[in-house]
Amino acid sequence: MIQKYTKMNAFKLKLLLFSGSLCTMGAIQSQTYIGLQQSNYGGIHQANLNPANIANSRHRVYVNAFTMGFGFNNDYLSLNMPFSVQQLLTNKVPAQYHKNGDPNAPVDFQDDWLKESVNGKSKNLNLYSQFRTPGIMFTLPKGFAIGLQYKNTISFQINDMAEPLARLSKYGVDSSKGNTLYSGPNQYKVGERFEDNAFTVNFNAYGELGGTLAKTIIKNDHLIVKAGFTGKYLMGYASGYIKNKGVQFRLPNKDTIVFNQTDVEYGYTDPAILEDLKVVNPDYFKEKLKGAGFGYDIGATVEWSPEGTKKLTNDKNNYLLRAGLSLLDAGGIYYKNNLRTTHITNSSDKYFDVTGAFGSAWSSTKDGMRFTDSVMRTIFQIDSAYKSVKTTMPTTINLQFDYNLFKNLFIGANISQDMRGKKSIGIRKPSYLVVIPRFESKLFEVSLPMGLMNDYKTGRVGIFLRIGPVFFGSDNLIGQLKSNNFYGADFYFGISSGITSKSKGKKKS
Repeated sequence: MIQKYTKMNAFKLKLLLFSGSLCTMGAIQSQTYIGLQQSNYGGIHQANLNPANIANSRHRVYVNAFTMGFGFNNDYLSLNMPFSVQQLLTNKVPAQYHKNGDPNAPVDFQDDWLKESVNGKSKNLNLYSQFRTPGIMFTLPKGFAIGLQYKNTISFQINDMAEPLARLSKYGVDSSKGNTLYSGPNQYKVGERFEDNAFTVNFNAYGELGGTLAKTIIKNDHLIVKAGFTGKYLMGYASGYIKNKGVQFRLPNKDTIVFNQTDVEYGYTDPAILEDLKVVNPDYFKEKLKGAGFGYDIGATVEWSPEGTKKLTNDKNNYLLRAGLSLLDAGGIYYKNNLRTTHITNSSDKYFDVTGAFGSAWSSTKDGMRFTDSVMRTIFQIDSAYKSVKTTMPTTINLQFDYNLFKNLFIGANISQDMRGKKSIGIRKPSYLVVIPRFESKLFEVSLPMGLMNDYKTGRVGIFLRIGPVFFGSDNLIGQLKSNNFYGADFYFGISSGITSKSKGKKKS
């Protein structure tokens, strides 16, 4: 039974990694939207980088019709195909890689195209989707600006999973070879103690209704100082987490797991929602709310234009150099409704028989979670006293810089530092550092964000392109198209437009 069950889950993991990568190529850290939010024509989107930026902006009125983004990355398994993604998208994959060698048949994806990164380091996975609408921004008299927007976000993360456990997840438990616990390259034996398995898992689906107020505090020919604040009402639709500090176990045979030293905490809301979770679902407002909370963004921006730079800079700008500092996504959601929490501690042998009921229950996510929870409560001493759980938002400190090289040419920089850490209950946003060269005008814009993503570990070259009100972007599109070996992908697109303000050319001294 355990052989069947774990092989099934290994397949699901592989399918998730493969389909997540493939789907992102066709459509979904890190939800950064770097090119869009750095743009002077970003309107209400600029508030997501620094709420101060909508004050004294390019637009009198700006409306976001819709924006969608999807993303997936991990640092353990890469999809290593014998052809590039560009060949896949343009239907130029050689016939030998199609089923039965028929170029008109689907591509025959092979299990061995998933390659491991085995380096002794813990593994991480990040999957998200986000939908933004409606969104609107107004410039008001006396230097004020206001904005309103709604976001719907679904995020799933695995952080700091020990490499042996990640490999166990990939290869599965297979007792068919006598005393072999699983069929991977570094095989564990039946009866051997397995203990290097710490990790955290976080899942959150929530809505965010935010109102932004920004004001220009100082404005003269050479200096502008702006400040802004966004208050958010957070609507929790579903949440789940696992904090595994360590579990020691062994398999004396293929149908029994013996647990020893254990320290695991987990909690979740009604898992039935996982089988009907949509990025866009208006029913959430009336029947899906499991928790609520408040959050905020706060920021300030300085724009500097020294004497003699008017002929070099864009006359619609008020700056040669812009610098900003913001605290983003502070706050959290308190889940109370339909919440189940469990803290397991154990120091003696506990026997868990893996029977047919276990495998049958996991044919459905919600039934599997409920069955496993019931079994855990039967064999362990547990603490379920928690009446509510706070899921923290992915708080970051963000530094922004932008330099107007000449007229419509700019070079920006963005540094984002995670403030939550990998052990917290709640989604975190991996840290990054990017440089953003760009050309921008009212009707056309292109930028090439490039830098270090995923906690400064992975080099990326992305793109942002806007033609009129239509835009799309990716933090790594260029690398994804040309590579046949990638660990993830991301993409965002939308339609937004506004009425621009009059020229902000500087007065003559």
